[in-house]
Amino acid sequence: MDPTPAPKEFVLCFDGTNNKFHGDSSDSNVLKIFRYHYYQPGIGTYVTSASLSHSGAIRKIKSAYVKAKDAAVGSTLADHVMGGYKFLMRYYCPGDQIYIFGFSRGAYVARFLAEMLDKIGLLEAGNEELIRFVWKTFAKWQQRHGGAESASLWKYMQAFQETFCHPAPDIRFLGLFDTVNSVPRFERAWMKRSRFPYTAHTKAKVIRHAVSIDERRAKFRQDLISEVKPSPTERRSTRLRKHLERHNVFLPYYNHHRHQNSRLSLSAQQPRAVGPTASFPDEKADDMQDIEEVWFPGCHTDIGGGWPLKPGEYALSHVPLVWMVQNAQKAGLRFEPGKLRRFDCSGDSTEDHVEHSQGEDHPENTHNRAAQNVEDEFGGKESPMSVLRKSSTDSRMHDSLRFGKGVRWTTVLSWKVMEYLPFRRMDLQEDGSWKPIRWPLPCGEVRDIPNDAKIHVSAIRRLKSDPEYRPGNLIIGGGGRGKIKAPKECGIGEWEVADYPGCPVKETYRRKPISKEVDHMNH
Repeated sequence: MDPTPAPKEFVLCFDGTNNKFHGDSSDSNVLKIFRYHYYQPGIGTYVTSASLSHSGAIRKIKSAYVKAKDAAVGSTLADHVMGGYKFLMRYYCPGDQIYIFGFSRGAYVARFLAEMLDKIGLLEAGNEELIRFVWKTFAKWQQRHGGAESASLWKYMQAFQETFCHPAPDIRFLGLFDTVNSVPRFERAWMKRSRFPYTAHTKAKVIRHAVSIDERRAKFRQDLISEVKPSPTERRSTRLRKHLERHNVFLPYYNHHRHQNSRLSLSAQQPRAVGPTASFPDEKADDMQDIEEVWFPGCHTDIGGGWPLKPGEYALSHVPLVWMVQNAQKAGLRFEPGKLRRFDCSGDSTEDHVEHSQGEDHPENTHNRAAQNVEDEFGGKESPMSVLRKSSTDSRMHDSLRFGKGVRWTTVLSWKVMEYLPFRRMDLQEDGSWKPIRWPLPCGEVRDIPNDAKIHVSAIRRLKSDPEYRPGNLIIGGGGRGKIKAPKECGIGEWEVADYPGCPVKETYRRKPISKEVDHMNH
């Protein structure tokens, strides 16, 4: 009898709409992760992008039209989601490990696919003719009105899974770079949901989401994991879980470090319908997840990568890339050590080698000393930590709504026009809830950052090193019609360490409570 084969690792990468492969440091972070990961012969990696090369004038025009349409309304969502689904259907065996990465709408595709696997499962090989029913059923589920319709659809999906599918495969890691959603099919205000647009939810064991602080385009509104305000029942559930964690009830993986992380239950992440709805077993699940959503400086593509670089220039997107790679490594994904060193992503000198400093000049002094120690190990060559520090402070920041900020003037002009169209978007309310609005027109308004959001140390570092970097939504708080640039009298805001104190890669901060005097300056 043949021995049981070892579990395989699958890495699925979903890139943004207009990203292209260049083979250099200007590639998107998703493409870089594809290059870095440990590849085993016979095990594939699925990559999707709407920017594969085309030859011939007609095909190029058609390709440009498809890309423009997809960039505006996400018209190829089904193709991308089902492409990943078919890949897993062909090669997956129970017990295999799945890692999924996505950027922009590719991150939305990744989340959508992950939830579809949770809800319906994975068709067994040989059932290819049923694939279209999987998509139609799940898409209909996401557009449900609640009540009897939801109960009927849920019953149908469960029967379908039991008859034709593997049990829902475990997703070990879901890594997201600035998720956005511009898919009209899932952006309908009449849906009885507590938030809008629709956000996919998944049982993935570990989820990491890097979010842009400075993106202002209406069609690139952030699609957060943490936008649902917990109910009193969920808050009680959270207190119970914390009690159980202190008594080591959960598996060792979820107690792997002493820092307080954002571990949220699936129940706290499910969208709640307005009015009475049916209850479903998966929506009552209380499986522990390791979820962290962190805000980084820069616009949308400064987070996910893809800007062309000048010789010797550092990419701002390198910071969230290193953060994501090290989190994926901790979750079990293997990367080629040589490639990580070559591209300054090696993580052998971060969390464990840096101690927290309480001095006024933290975080600079602590990180500078650590970088110097590591630089000695590299024989004078610029160390990965030095590159990380310079990427966060010296790199160019782009703005698609301002001329002369690294974007072609024709592109800036087209995006400016779109800011005067009444697109639906989410607006953060004073009570912490989110409300869909069309008016007033967006006009380049800033993103809403929740008061309890985690801010990456690179943002604090840039605030201290660059006097011109003064994002109002970060320093003052709020969003929408708030200040794009905070006045100098506001300083850089008041901050306290949230997690991983002293770590140059993972350290995060939270805004201290804002005084009423400063809050009034925003109105």
